Amino acid sequence: MTKIAYDTHLHTSYSTDSHTPLSAQLEQAVKLGLKGICVTDHMDYDFPPETKDGEMIYPFVFHPEQYVSEIEACKSMYPSLDIGIGVECGLQTSDSVQRKNHALNTEYPWDYMIGSLHLVDGADPYNASYWEGQDADACVRRYFEQIYENIRLFSEFDSLGHLDYVVRYAPAGYIYEPEKFFDIIDEILSFLIHEDKSLELNTSGLKSAARTQNPHLSILKRYVALGGTFLTIGSDAHTPDGMAYDFDLVPDIIKKAGLHQYVTYHQRKPVFHDL
Repeated sequence: MTKIAYDTHLHTSYSTDSHTPLSAQLEQAVKLGLKGICVTDHMDYDFPPETKDGEMIYPFVFHPEQYVSEIEACKSMYPSLDIGIGVECGLQTSDSVQRKNHALNTEYPWDYMIGSLHLVDGADPYNASYWEGQDADACVRRYFEQIYENIRLFSEFDSLGHLDYVVRYAPAGYIYEPEKFFDIIDEILSFLIHEDKSLELNTSGLKSAARTQNPHLSILKRYVALGGTFLTIGSDAHTPDGMAYDFDLVPDIIKKAGLHQYVTYHQRKPVFHDL
């Protein structure tokens, strides 16, 4: 078993971009010998709708009552596994999303809430159209600016998810240099530290062409240099085979950043785990 015994960023079929049953993720966690997981399906209000068979589909929204109930029911079925109830909350600056995110935070018994940015000025960086005709550095900078705008408006999450995720989808040949953006990144990190929020180390970026976790090691080091100590760990797995992806590499990454612990959440309270 990896030294990182908890995976706190996982998706199931409650997320539009996953077809994995909750039971399949739980079975995989047991198989891997993890001590615990947190299920964190996407709730990304007002995401651009899609048309399917002539019908408008509004993605990344699920029924929290059903979701919470199903996860709760599984706890007695997997007594060896610490199962957290979480959500990945999509950040947007609109008043509509701000209101919905506040209600999401206050009305349900989450253990853990990730705040993540998946849209930049309403556009999805996953799509090539986000980058077309634009300077890639400018696109990356705008992503960081949007994160800072968002977290100042809504900071009710526990950990900021996959900071610098945008570079996973940059055009082929783009050379990412985090130092170019340290002015705005420092603003983000300083805000998190001041508000006692965690920063997530997300290993799914290690699957990408860049072969780096999100955020980049230089950003993790910067976070620690500024006084940050709360680091959560997640694979962002949408299928069982992605669970705890490259977690064997994580202790070394954390130590290179200058930390010797990571954090999980129970009933919205941080729990520290030594490496």
